[in-house]
Amino acid sequence: MAALTTFANALRFAANNCLKKLSPSSLHKTTHPALSLWEPGKATYRTFLPWMPTIPKHQVEVPEYNEEKEKLMTDVIKEINKQIATDRVGRLFAIVHICGKQFKITENDIIIMQGYWPPTIGDKLKLEKVLLVGGTDFTLVGRPILNRELVSIDATVIEKTLSHTKYHFRMKKRKQYRRINFYRMQHTMLRINSININGDIDKTKEVEGLDRIY
Repeated sequence: MAALTTFANALRFAANNCLKKLSPSSLHKTTHPALSLWEPGKATYRTFLPWMPTIPKHQVEVPEYNEEKEKLMTDVIKEINKQIATDRVGRLFAIVHICGKQFKITENDIIIMQGYWPPTIGDKLKLEKVLLVGGTDFTLVGRPILNRELVSIDATVIEKTLSHTKYHFRMKKRKQYRRINFYRMQHTMLRINSININGDIDKTKEVEGLDRIY
């Protein structure tokens, strides 16, 4: 027991000597984490992170001309023009934009336009808003539409009729309110007569928008 008391006193004496050597400010030092963000090494984190790749000081120019890609594109265009000239494109299909809707069509298809539409029976139309046209081995995609001189799609209005009878039922719970209405929508049937690609696809056409306002 006496040995433990002696050891405790020696430990207390050593601890007091160590604490006297420490300044009071070091024992109660306050840290401000936000201020460390403004240090020179960390202030750049606002615009640049260490793990991000370095930004070159000079402007890097990416060459647009690539001989290999240009040769490949020329060969593809020649092959497509050859198929068009020899009429080996197969059965063409297209995606057209009519009255706010898109339709995928091919020759002799019949599409139905819902709602009122002014054209009458027998009217011949030329669909000019063509988003895409394709054949067996190729597809031409417009950005956003193809030139109206490159692709021509002819259609004819064959019938104007009404849809089947539809109903609209309304009810309010616990109000003894029930209503049912029957109605029929106007339908205009349009037959696609032909889809043609006129001339070479790389031939410069007239400038769009100078002779008409869509």
